[in-house]
Amino acid sequence: MPTHHDTDFVTYKAAKLSGARFEVFTRPELATKYRKCQGAGMDLNEVLASTIIYRDIKKLKVAKEADLKREFGAKSEADILKEILIRGKLRVKVYVNQPATECLLDVIFAIEVIGAFVVNGMNQTLGMFFAMCVLVTLLVAVCMQLSKSVGRYMSSTILAGKPFNDPLKGETVLRQFESQVWQLLIHISMAAMEIWAYKKGIDFMSHPGHFFDSSMLTMGKPLPDPVVYLYVVQLAIWFVTLVCHRFVDVRAGDYHVMYTHHVTTIGLVLVSYGVKRYAFYGLVVFLLHDISDVPLDFLKLLDLLRIEESHGMYGAEIAYAILMPSWIYCRLYLFPLCVIWRGAVGAVFWDFDSDGTQYWCSRMSEDGAMHQQLVASGQEKLWKDTFEVDCVYRFASLGCIALLCTLEILHVWWTYLLLRIGYKAIVLGEDSHEVGNEMYFEADDADFAGGSGASSKKPVSSRIKSD
Repeated sequence: MPTHHDTDFVTYKAAKLSGARFEVFTRPELATKYRKCQGAGMDLNEVLASTIIYRDIKKLKVAKEADLKREFGAKSEADILKEILIRGKLRVKVYVNQPATECLLDVIFAIEVIGAFVVNGMNQTLGMFFAMCVLVTLLVAVCMQLSKSVGRYMSSTILAGKPFNDPLKGETVLRQFESQVWQLLIHISMAAMEIWAYKKGIDFMSHPGHFFDSSMLTMGKPLPDPVVYLYVVQLAIWFVTLVCHRFVDVRAGDYHVMYTHHVTTIGLVLVSYGVKRYAFYGLVVFLLHDISDVPLDFLKLLDLLRIEESHGMYGAEIAYAILMPSWIYCRLYLFPLCVIWRGAVGAVFWDFDSDGTQYWCSRMSEDGAMHQQLVASGQEKLWKDTFEVDCVYRFASLGCIALLCTLEILHVWWTYLLLRIGYKAIVLGEDSHEVGNEMYFEADDADFAGGSGASSKKPVSSRIKSD
């Protein structure tokens, strides 16, 4: 398990300089100690005496000597650092150990590993799943190396001069560029594959009551090949992502949030792939996520390359304007309304959709058409088992609804962050690049100031797939 974590930093807003900020970077051990000192009135000199603090003024976010002199006068470097630490705001990025939460997530992860073996075995795709896991790992390595070479060349040649100033010269920023190129390729390829599979069936988002119609899988029909391939690829991507997140990556402040997101997503994939009648729910969830992630990936890439404002033909701003409507439409409208409310909730609790379609549990009831069809074909036990699971005890259906609602809560949180970025950049007039780095990328800002931070390693899982 990784023993080093992401960087904490303290931000001090200058009193004499309008809008100027100074930041002191620390390592996790010191950040923890600082929080305790600040709260318990302990001697801060003990913290300042530690060699863990970066004492090089160049590693402050605003590294202009003139600004430092205007704000702090002739004070020594140690006095400047002390004043920033005392009066500044602690910005927590460091991973905080939560044993109970991690133990619970580890148990869920272990259950999902077993579930992956069982579900792929049932669908006779176990060999394909292992092969895809190996392929995804290799593709990550190849894509990272190619995007690193291309990114470094573009940054040091085409974008070397002002106002771009070699935007990928920092190691952390270059790694973020590699990550975003991979994510963009994944989201485009997955979205294309999902559209292909979706077009083979019914327009479920327009008619959520039909989610179960095309499968009728309780009668023994197999899943269509495009849907099977899609599920195997998605499972491989998410399992590689989660393994890296849990066992390889440096742990950032959002470690447990992303761990929760990954196990939730894998749980949904396994349930919808294993309980085959839920397969088309999963297909639509994939489609809405990957389509809305494509403009987000473009926005991140343009921001990293500083292709923004007038000198970049407002590339990042245009990408943001395209992102927000598509993001809100897919994740805050279609997902909760069509997938959760009219789809999953309606299938269990309602009789008919607004378009007159009879829902699943209504069709499976004793007076329903599915009951009569299954009984007539000698499958009364299959009907009873399925009806009890979905519509009486509702184990699988309520579990699926709970997982979908968990994802929607995360959607709301991420939408808030994106809107806040827009508010700060557009309404308050703050530098869009700085706002994005501060609030979304959680970058090691020393790279942007030309220095080297405490922890410049970015998680491998962030390079594989984000949501």
